[in-house]
Amino acid sequence: MTFDQRQLRAFLAVVDRGSLGRAADVACMTQPALSRLIGEMERRFGQRLFDRHSKGMVPTAAGETLIPHARLLLFEMEQAASALDALRGLGRGRLRVGAVAAIARTILPAIAACLLDAAPKLQVDVLDAPEDRLVQALAGREIDVVIAPAIAPHPEIRPIAELDYKDSYTVLAAAAHPLAHRADVGLDDVLGERWAMPEIGSAPRMLFHNLVTAQGEALPDVAVETNSIGVMLATVSSSRLLGWLPKPLIGAEMERGLIAAIGIPVLEVERRFFVYTRRKGSLIAAAHRLFDLLPLSSRAVAAPSSGLP
Repeated sequence: MTFDQRQLRAFLAVVDRGSLGRAADVACMTQPALSRLIGEMERRFGQRLFDRHSKGMVPTAAGETLIPHARLLLFEMEQAASALDALRGLGRGRLRVGAVAAIARTILPAIAACLLDAAPKLQVDVLDAPEDRLVQALAGREIDVVIAPAIAPHPEIRPIAELDYKDSYTVLAAAAHPLAHRADVGLDDVLGERWAMPEIGSAPRMLFHNLVTAQGEALPDVAVETNSIGVMLATVSSSRLLGWLPKPLIGAEMERGLIAAIGIPVLEVERRFFVYTRRKGSLIAAAHRLFDLLPLSSRAVAAPSSGLP
């Protein structure tokens, strides 16, 4: 049985969006055309791929079975097309990069601009997300390269290089917060305040949990949970809540006098960054050019592990 990219994209659009209406926009098709295409696929298989409900569409057992194969087939088709374009010297294709916010918002934009200057027909997709989401996306073939702090060993992912770049987390508060003007702030002082933090289960929240409990302290009261950097900065700058973010992400707010960093040594954990790819599969030429442009360390890469440094 053969598939084309249009069919695979249409099928996965319905899977990811949950309805024909929302999927039609993503697939650049009309809703009737998308419905006919899904119907044709179901007739070829001889079984339904989706259960239709008033609120949308849910994959059947057959649909669930097809999903990972569809993602793999579509990925390989796109990689083959990109590789052939590179051989023809067209500089086309799509480079899909995932990075934590501190990299996606500092180092990556200038490098992406260099890539696009050299290859105007190249498309660069950037996923800005925490480490756990990036691992999921890389293993699921949604992206091709990840730049992140050390992650737990994964059977499908390998580190290929370390960046010659480091940063560290810091406690932050509104510039008008009482603790922002004290020189003798200790761990007990900040843990006695209310906080805005990433969601439970996210890599930054787990790291913060480990740092605090390693000191034998109780976790603070978290009043606001958000994985949005912008929301956290806005919340902290306009309230008495404390936050915890990598220093590169708060520089603009500090320059504007909205936020102050509070130095708590045990919470100022340094981060090293690594470049990850999948263990199997090829990369387009633009990915290798990306590696050339990144500030890579000359140190040999040992497989890093996540957790406390």
